[in-house]
Amino acid sequence: MPETMNSALLILDYQVGVGDQAYAHDASLRAAEALAAGRKAGLLIIFSKVNFLPDYSDIALTNKAFAPFRTKNLLPPGASRLIPLFQPTHDEVVVDKDRFSAFCGNDLTDVLRAANVKHLIMAGVSTGGVILSTFSAAADEDYVMTILSDACADPKPTLHNELMTNLFPRSATVVTVNDWITSLTAK
Repeated sequence: MPETMNSALLILDYQVGVGDQAYAHDASLRAAEALAAGRKAGLLIIFSKVNFLPDYSDIALTNKAFAPFRTKNLLPPGASRLIPLFQPTHDEVVVDKDRFSAFCGNDLTDVLRAANVKHLIMAGVSTGGVILSTFSAAADEDYVMTILSDACADPKPTLHNELMTNLFPRSATVVTVNDWITSLTAK
């Protein structure tokens, strides 16, 4: 695995209404362990959360996944916040996004480029949403990727397992949080 220099730990969508769901409980605890290790190793830490414009004008009614947020006012202004387990420090980055990918609707690419980040370590919910979309976008940009399998979760466990076993290993290293922490401390 690449050195910690030029690496960023992405804690994706552990926010109220998503990261606090029952299916995400164990993964959130593993992600918190990864966060503590990432902080200790001096990694750039970046959190993402879904947030829309107050009038939802950034959501097209044709968007099957996100249109209900607009039509049913599911994420009103001010409601987008990280769960208590994940509170950024003053030097950590929080990006708001308006789609599945952590790269959508924000300056994440600029933040990563400015820090000369080449390696992304990902934890988040859901596996079939933010992790899959961010993985695809990052692969297209030639990032080296590590996905922390037990710090991710999906309401459909079979989808989570399929992605972790068959898709993600094509372009990323897939490891448990414990194995990743061991690799950090071995350097």
